[in-house]
Amino acid sequence: MRSPIWVQQALVAVYGAWWYRRRFNPAFHRIVDEFEQRERCTADQFHAYQATQLATLFGHAAKSAYYKPLLTALDTRDPHTALAKLPFLTKETLRRSATQLLTATPPRGTIIQRSSGTTGTPSEIYFTRELHSFELAVPEARNLRWAGVDYRSRRVMFGARKIARWDQAEPPFWRVNPVESMAYCSIYHLSPKNMHSYVKFLAAYHPAVVMGYPASLTTLASFILENGLRLPSARAVITTSETVTAETRRLLEQVWGCKVWDRYGAVECCLFASQCEHGRYHVSPDAGLVEIVDAAGKPCAPGVIGEVVATGLHNMLQPLIRYRLGDAARWAVDQSCACGRAMPILEAIEGRFEDICVTPDGREVLRFDTVFKGVATIREAQVIQRAPDLFHILVIPAAGFSDADVRTLQANMQLHVGDVRTEIVRVTEIPRSSSGKFRAVLCELTAEQKRGLTGRV
Repeated sequence: MRSPIWVQQALVAVYGAWWYRRRFNPAFHRIVDEFEQRERCTADQFHAYQATQLATLFGHAAKSAYYKPLLTALDTRDPHTALAKLPFLTKETLRRSATQLLTATPPRGTIIQRSSGTTGTPSEIYFTRELHSFELAVPEARNLRWAGVDYRSRRVMFGARKIARWDQAEPPFWRVNPVESMAYCSIYHLSPKNMHSYVKFLAAYHPAVVMGYPASLTTLASFILENGLRLPSARAVITTSETVTAETRRLLEQVWGCKVWDRYGAVECCLFASQCEHGRYHVSPDAGLVEIVDAAGKPCAPGVIGEVVATGLHNMLQPLIRYRLGDAARWAVDQSCACGRAMPILEAIEGRFEDICVTPDGREVLRFDTVFKGVATIREAQVIQRAPDLFHILVIPAAGFSDADVRTLQANMQLHVGDVRTEIVRVTEIPRSSSGKFRAVLCELTAEQKRGLTGRV
């Protein structure tokens, strides 16, 4: 039996009050203060802080069934050197051995959060009250406050949370947590017939901060512009979980009249990166130690795309050491920034490492932004590599999409990846992942095919 909307909203308010108290507690404010105090540390000071945290982490990890045999014979007097000798932790190992990673009996109040996975088997992350506070405190200090807002600002979130039943046909497709001053909007009901109700709600709610998946916000922003509608300006747009293209940034900033501040993190709380006022992606080295490695597990040179590996520095109950996130990124060649922060800089977070496409001549490609240059009649698109010489581009066309646009896409693809076949497939919908995320690129090549093209073992 389905509860009336007013009952659902009342339950959200009650749950929201408990959830607010759990996370925004004295520990939250302490951690925010600590991260703000370290913000202007030098690179050497960050390195020393990491060494101290790693030593503490190894001490706790040695008490776990998984890490004990790995650390027993390891000389950890130089924590950074010791770290490089430890094996990578895979998502599959985390799924199979979550309890083996525990260093102690979880304290009272610990919550097990299950993250979705591409295999369908979720990972279990143990969140103490302290870790939940940490999860909110780092983006508070290194993202929201950089953008000139904070956790008390009125916010709206377009994320993975299931807000309304899939078969709900009429608004409201949102629920409000009054204690947190946060409205959660369903991304699963952003259909053309529902858009006006979203716009009406946002105009009345007037959030200072608009947060969410870039693809979902772009869907809404495109509708607003195409229909000549307007929304009150916000103070910041905060994006996460998906790649932000230049066109996405332009759309969102036009609709909400403010700057987009992208951030990059993980549900496992093992790293955090965010854009500063100059648009550079700064890794918070005091949240997690980040490596970028190639297919053989060797460090990538700046400017070279590789897989993100992270060691969380604050989860002492369930350490994640050299955890392979499966994301692809590049260190910036220029590690200096006009903002003056001595934090490592990522050139870009490219997407999923497994979705790096490989051209017939062995080049690795993940970004396809330039393929859509000169084509303004597409609502949404996804590039899929079906074979070494075959790409499909799924296109949700906007008004005016024509055969000339098809030819432009095919010509741009040839310039971008070489002599390949490109088929343009018109669709009405592009499927999301189980968590509602949009993947701009999918690669269906096997690992063996990729190795054969790149010549790497």
